[in-house]
Amino acid sequence: MSMSRKGTPADNSPIETFHSSLKSETFYLDEIYRTTNACVIQIVEEYIAY
Repeated sequence: MSMSRKGTPADNSPIETFHSSLKSETFYLDEIYRTTNACVIQIVEEYIAY
């Protein structure tokens, strides 16, 4: 679900950039295709801490 205001798609670009970087630097780089919620939470927390 988009969190941007109606008619202003630029509001959503910072989080979209974050998600893109997160996925390309963690999940796609390590070829992680199946995972549990706990594993995803751990990966995201480690990525943010880094």
